[in-house]
Amino acid sequence: MCALSSARVRDGALYTGRWDANSLKSPSSEELFQAARQAIPPDAALSQDFDYMRAYALLAITSIQYGDTPRMNYYLGLYHSFVAVGMLQDENNWPSGLAHVEIEERRRLFWSMYTLDIFSSIIWGGFPKSREACFNVCYPAECDDEYFSDANPVTTEHIHTAPSWVKGWNFVTDLYRILEHAVDRLGNLRYPVQRTPSVMSYIEQGSPRQASTLTNIMTLYEQLPPIFKTTQPLTGRLEKDLFGFQAANIAASLQLVRMVLFTTDNSTVDQKCQIASEVINGFASVPVAYLRAISSPLFHHLAGIGSIMGSAFENGLTESSYRRVRSVLLDLANLLANLEVDLYCAAGTSDKLRAQVSRIDEFMKIQRSVDASGTAGGLTPWTHHPNPELLSPGLQQQLAMSENSPQIHFPAELFENWSWAFDFN
Repeated sequence: MCALSSARVRDGALYTGRWDANSLKSPSSEELFQAARQAIPPDAALSQDFDYMRAYALLAITSIQYGDTPRMNYYLGLYHSFVAVGMLQDENNWPSGLAHVEIEERRRLFWSMYTLDIFSSIIWGGFPKSREACFNVCYPAECDDEYFSDANPVTTEHIHTAPSWVKGWNFVTDLYRILEHAVDRLGNLRYPVQRTPSVMSYIEQGSPRQASTLTNIMTLYEQLPPIFKTTQPLTGRLEKDLFGFQAANIAASLQLVRMVLFTTDNSTVDQKCQIASEVINGFASVPVAYLRAISSPLFHHLAGIGSIMGSAFENGLTESSYRRVRSVLLDLANLLANLEVDLYCAAGTSDKLRAQVSRIDEFMKIQRSVDASGTAGGLTPWTHHPNPELLSPGLQQQLAMSENSPQIHFPAELFENWSWAFDFN
């Protein structure tokens, strides 16, 4: 916990003046991380000591803060080994006689690490190590910590008195359980060459499709209390700001679900651009202090959007489609530039993305110069146009022609550095 806190402080995650950041620089996060790592015995999973289980989780999350994806996967794997040894996916296998507080802590840890498992499989292209259908673990009680203890367990009265921030947290868990099933289809789209023989023809396709899934999700969202639907200004009071963090997390997770579902349902470029723009505009409206406090995981979330937008180039684009994709990518670069200030693992990310866009621009210029049809005229893809009704008849005609221009196919080598642009390691 100390290593993670130190790394977050270094990355500017403090959002109040209650602490002196300079006094928290020594010892360094890396020194604390090393001390924690050395304190864990090699056979910790066999001991089934809950503190070691939490330690693996914290070391994995701290590795994300460092931008060290391989190390994150290493500790995430050790965590899942710990769960597998004790068969902890079923509460019936938990140690008997646990106090009420530890039961709640275990539930929070279990579902938190499940969401990280799904998140990492989407953002870094791995695979989920756990399946929600195999779980038999309750959600954490929707009650604030101060209202229960080992001597005073959670009651129905506590849960229904006022909404707790945990309610929003549990809703995000619901979203990731839905995402898990979308990841199954996402994996099939990641590999141009399928080396693993398919058995899909023998399996009944029961995964919900995009339209019905989104409808069900929005029905759940509408049932949330209003406090989870808008990000209120920061107050410096944790009991109030927790709701703001949950609102920001809910908004980000909802859009991630939409992006993944549209990707797996062979969505159009316009649909991808529309959702990506909503994500970027949504984050732009959230107070920067919230985003800085979320810190490195938010950067990886945005990188996932960039990677999905990169897939828009795979089947070729028209001139007008390229303009839309380009606009979204530059908006994303601007958002990253505002957030990466002082962020240890993400320096220069926005510049790398802009450089990648510039490379594509150069290709487009060459493509236009050799295009015998001349359908694009003198129109440049980086021009932002007003309402077509306000344009001159000549420019309106150019725009209409660009909408119907032939597909431009991009060479694969143009995107060799695409993942590098979003590499925070």
